[in-house]
Amino acid sequence: MGRVLKIVGWLVGIVVILLIVAVVVLPQIIDPNDYKEEIVSRVQQETGRVLTIDGDLHLSVFPWLGIEMGVMELSNAQGFEGQAFAAVEHAAVRVKLMPLLSGRLDVDKVGLKGLRLNLAKAKDGTTNWDDLIGPQPGKAPEAGSQSPQPGAESAPQEFSIGGVDISDARVSWDDRSQGTTYIVEQLSLQTGAIAPGEPVEMALSMVLHSKEPAAKADIDLEAVVAVDEVAGIIEVSGIKLTLEGQSEALPDGSIKAVLEAAVKMAVNGDSLEVTGINLAIDDLKLTGNLTGTALTTAPAVNGTLQLAEFDLRQWLTDQGVTALPMADSKALTRVSASLALENKAGATRLDDLKIGLDDTRIDGSATLRGEAVAFKLNVDAIDLDRYLPAQGQAPAPAPAKDGAAKPAGGSAGSKAQSAPAEQPLLPVDTLRDLNIDGVLNVGRLIINKLLAEQVRLTVKAKNGRLVLGQQVGKFYQGGYKGSLNLDVRGKTPLTKIDAVANNILIGPLLKDLAGEDRLTGKGRFSTNLNTRGNSVDAFKKDLSGKVDFRFENGAVKGVNLAQTIRDTEARFKGEPVVRTNEPVQTDFSELSASGVIRKGVLQNKDLLGQSPFLRVNGAGKVNLVSETLDYTVKAVVVGTKKGQGGKELEQLKGVTIPVRLTGPYASPKYTVDWAKILLNSQKDKIEETLQDKLKGKIPADLQEQLKGLFR
Repeated sequence: MGRVLKIVGWLVGIVVILLIVAVVVLPQIIDPNDYKEEIVSRVQQETGRVLTIDGDLHLSVFPWLGIEMGVMELSNAQGFEGQAFAAVEHAAVRVKLMPLLSGRLDVDKVGLKGLRLNLAKAKDGTTNWDDLIGPQPGKAPEAGSQSPQPGAESAPQEFSIGGVDISDARVSWDDRSQGTTYIVEQLSLQTGAIAPGEPVEMALSMVLHSKEPAAKADIDLEAVVAVDEVAGIIEVSGIKLTLEGQSEALPDGSIKAVLEAAVKMAVNGDSLEVTGINLAIDDLKLTGNLTGTALTTAPAVNGTLQLAEFDLRQWLTDQGVTALPMADSKALTRVSASLALENKAGATRLDDLKIGLDDTRIDGSATLRGEAVAFKLNVDAIDLDRYLPAQGQAPAPAPAKDGAAKPAGGSAGSKAQSAPAEQPLLPVDTLRDLNIDGVLNVGRLIINKLLAEQVRLTVKAKNGRLVLGQQVGKFYQGGYKGSLNLDVRGKTPLTKIDAVANNILIGPLLKDLAGEDRLTGKGRFSTNLNTRGNSVDAFKKDLSGKVDFRFENGAVKGVNLAQTIRDTEARFKGEPVVRTNEPVQTDFSELSASGVIRKGVLQNKDLLGQSPFLRVNGAGKVNLVSETLDYTVKAVVVGTKKGQGGKELEQLKGVTIPVRLTGPYASPKYTVDWAKILLNSQKDKIEETLQDKLKGKIPADLQEQLKGLFR
C-alpha cells in the first residue's frame, strides 16, 4: 500500500512539474511569432489570399490557454482589388486549460477591436467571399481528406463563454450590380456570459450610412436572448430598438422611431411569435401581436394591430408635410385604426377592420392578393366637404421640374395670352394597372353640399376597364341610380355615364349644388352619355347621348313670364307699368323635355311646360362647348281668370308669344316679337274695322277675299 501511495505521489509531482513547465517554460521557449510565415503561407495556400500580420502574437497557457493578436489584414478577392477584404486592430480569445482536459470548454470574454470588413458584389453577381465558402475553381479536395460525419462529437459537451466584446467595427456593402452602397460604422456589440440554457443580455449599436438615397441612421438595440435546445426555441425578450434617421428623402429631414417587442422562434425557422409590439414614431403609436407558422413550407402569418388615436394633421406637419387645405381646421385630428391580419397562400386578409376618422366610424374587411385588392367597407356618416378645400381656397401650385414655380401667364417675351395646355383629368397609367373589386356602403354622405343617404358604391377595375356603380336610397326625397364606365385600354380614354333619378325635389338639390334654386318641383331625370378624351374641353367636344326630365308642380325662378307680357303690353298701349308683389318666377304644373347630344351640342324639340295660364313649347340648341344657346320658347295664354297672369291678359288668350333666347346660357338675352303678337291679338278688330271702312267702296267679291287677310 505504501508503495502504491509513493507511486501516486510521484505521478502527482510529475503533473505539477509539467504544469509549471507549461506555464513558465513553454511561453519562454515557444514564440508564436515564429510561425507567422507558416500561417501566412497556409492561408494563401487554402484561400489564395494574402494575410498580413503586422502586430505581435502573444501566447498564454495557464490558467488560460489563449492567444492575442495585433494588426492583421486579409487581401481582397481577385477583381475586387483596391482595399483589404478584412482587417483587425486587436483580437483575443482564451480558454481555461484544466476544464478543457476534462471535456469542458470555458472561454473567457472574446474581444475584437477595430474590425474592418468590406463586402462587395460585382456587376455579374459574384461576391468577394465566394472563394472562401467553397473549394477554389479547379482545385480538387486533398487525397485522404474526409468530410465531417453527421453526429460526430469531437467538441466538448459543455461550454461557457464569458461574453463578446466587439468595438469600433466597420462593415461596408458595395453592390455594383444594383448601384447601392451601405456602410455600418461605430459598430459595437457587448454581451453577458453565455452558457447553455442561460439567458444572455446583449447591447448593439451602430451608425448606418446610405449613398442612394443619402441617409444616416443611428441604431441602438437592447435585448435578452435565451436558447432552449430541448424545445428547439430561441426567445428574445426585452427588445428595444431605437432608430434616429436623417435624410433629404424624409419629409422633415429626420425621423425617430422606437420599437419594443418580444420574439419567440423555432431554431429551424419554421415558426415565429412576436408579442408586445409597441412602435412609436413621434405621436404615432402602433401595438399588436403577430404569429407565423409553417414558415419553411407553407408560410402563414396572423395577428392583430392597433393604431392609437392621434392627430394625423399635426403628425404630418411634424414630418414636414405642408398642411392640407381643408375647410375644417379640425379635420384629421382624431384618427385611429385596428385590424386582424392573416397572410396565407399569397393573400393578405384584413378582418375586423375598424377606423376612426374624426366623427366618422368605418368597419369592414379587405383582401390583398398581389396587385389585386378586394374590400367591403361600411361608413356610418361622413361630411367630405370638411376634407375639401374651403370655397376660394386652392392647393399651392406644384413646382416645375427644375424646382421653381412657374407663373401662370408664362415668362416675359412669350406669345401674349397663349392658352396653357389642359391638364389631364384621368391618371391613365394608374387606372390601367388597377385591379379592384370593392363595395362601400355609406349611411349618410355630404359632398359638395349634396346630401345622400343609404349610399352603395361599387368599383370594379381590371385590365384597363373601370366600372363605378352608384345607388342612393334617399336622395332629396327620391332615389338615384347610376354608373360610370371608363375604358383606358387604348390611347384615348372612353367614358360612358348612365344615371336615373326619380321623385327628386329639384329645388333643394339645386340649392345645395349651386347655391340657388332656379327651378323647383318634383320629378325625374335620366341621362345616357358617352364621350372620349382626357380633358374638360375634349369631354365636351365629343359628348353624345340622350337626356330627359319631367317635373311637376314647380316654378322657373328668375323670370315672371306673365308679368313680362303685361309690362310689355302696357308699354305698347302707352299705359303705366303696374308693379305687383308677385314673386319673380313662372309657375308650372308640368315641365318636361328630352334632347339628343351630338359632339357637344344639345338639340331639343319637345320642351313642354304647362301653368295655370300658359302652355309653353320650346325648341333649339345648346352648345356645351361654347356654353351658348339659341333657343325659342313659344307661350300661349290659355286661361287668365285664375292663377298667375290675371285678367290683364284676357285679350292675349290664344295668342302665341315667341321668346328667343341667345348668348351665354349663364346669362342669356331674350327678345320678344311684340309686333307679331299685337298683330295676332288685334287681327279680328283690324279686319272688322277695315271691312267697315271699305264697305260699299269696293266690289263684293273683293271684300270676301279681304276677310281672310289676317288669318
